[in-house]
Amino acid sequence: MLDYLKGEVIEIGEEEWVLECNNFGFRLKLTPFVSPGNVGEERCFFLRTFMKENGEFTLYGFDDEEERSVFDQLQEVRGIGHRTAFKILSRVRWEELIELVLSEEISILEAKTNLSSKTVKKLVLELRPRFVRAGWQMTGEHPPRGVVEEVREVLSHLGYRPAEIEGVIGSLWSELGGGEADVETWIREALVRLGGGV
Repeated sequence: MLDYLKGEVIEIGEEEWVLECNNFGFRLKLTPFVSPGNVGEERCFFLRTFMKENGEFTLYGFDDEEERSVFDQLQEVRGIGHRTAFKILSRVRWEELIELVLSEEISILEAKTNLSSKTVKKLVLELRPRFVRAGWQMTGEHPPRGVVEEVREVLSHLGYRPAEIEGVIGSLWSELGGGEADVETWIREALVRLGGGV
């Protein structure tokens, strides 16, 4: 089984990248939260490989082993499987998913994953003890919920996609000093990052 792939970035798509390694081109499915890259640079992704019914392979790529570990645990939940597990990680950044599962935030998980309440409750029921055994803990490294929800709502009304919104919130959190910044500051900085403000 392939563990990781290191090669030159040949193509960057919205949901897939192509890496060339030893004259072979590998098409990888990556979440919208993948670290930005450029064609021509060398990148390394940790892999999970699944065979389709027609004999073709689906390659999922992850920036780090922790993200892949969360994917592994997700797709082992009854009724989820690798396709749904990847969809979940394409809607919620893996670090935030751990926080939401550990804190049993059912309603937020429903909204973010677009899964039914029954499925989300099953996810939390099965994943929470696994995350605890794996040593994951609530870090408190997320902005106050009121601020985040207001920022999400404003950016959503401006037409930005959920993946773009979650990406900019995650990247700005470490820069805005422990969640002390107000909503206006968050939105202004988010728009700068998203190219919609100065």
